[in-house]
Amino acid sequence: MTSDFQAVRENLFPASHGAIEHWEAFPWHRDRTNRIQAHKAHSSQAIAIDVFGTVKMSTDRDRIFDAIAARVGVAPGGPWAITLEWTDTDRLLGEPRPTQVDALAVGSLAALVIECKFTEPGGQCSQTAMLSSGERQCNGSYADQINPGNGLRARCALTGKGIRYWEYIPKVFALDPAVDHTPCPFKADSYQWMRNAVLAAAFGKHHKLQAAALAAFADHPSFPTARKAKRGLLDASLGGHAAITPISYQQITAIACHVGFDQELWIGLSAWVDRKIAGAALRRSEFQEV
Repeated sequence: MTSDFQAVRENLFPASHGAIEHWEAFPWHRDRTNRIQAHKAHSSQAIAIDVFGTVKMSTDRDRIFDAIAARVGVAPGGPWAITLEWTDTDRLLGEPRPTQVDALAVGSLAALVIECKFTEPGGQCSQTAMLSSGERQCNGSYADQINPGNGLRARCALTGKGIRYWEYIPKVFALDPAVDHTPCPFKADSYQWMRNAVLAAAFGKHHKLQAAALAAFADHPSFPTARKAKRGLLDASLGGHAAITPISYQQITAIACHVGFDQELWIGLSAWVDRKIAGAALRRSEFQEV
């Protein structure tokens, strides 16, 4: 375990280390063998800690998050509190396993729910996956159906399980939950962006704050989330084009350089992020050529 943490520390920007209060208890991303993955050069958790952990520990934190808030259209105003790997313990969406987001920033007037990506795409809904029985809990459409796994009837298998996404979707997207949608508008990787958008809406309502969902990503043409961000993370026909705002790590470090006082810190972080992205892109291209 000690060697694992040493490798993780070496893969994190030094100024971010203080954001990890308890290294053993921190909710690290792990593989199927329970091994921590943040030592990997392409770890999305590591680059999220690089950036948001450094901002969390900086005296420039409020200036930077005020600037990000203004950029995404919510009210600035500190003090800002940043939580890495935040879990919705209030279960605002009724999830049996509550959503864990890479970072949550809460100011005096607004909150930002932040999902972070590096070389990977957005996550998809699991309900259309094949069960061991050979059946699927959802047929891929938002339409009246019976879940063969539990025998419950609903337009959405998740709604049938008491999960409240479709209570908030009409508030965020131009979709009527009382009519069928074929195929489901959140069948593919729009699912993860929807989930973060409705979580932001639920969090804002619960805490009486303005709220926004952000997708922080590494901007490089070889990374799928970066390519998707250029086209729009969500289909424009959903009417929720502003439901989640993409912002690149390069843009965040540029904001920090612009508004922050500790120029040495932000120039160093910017160079660190640029090197990490370039290295991951090079390894990706070499792997694809093999």
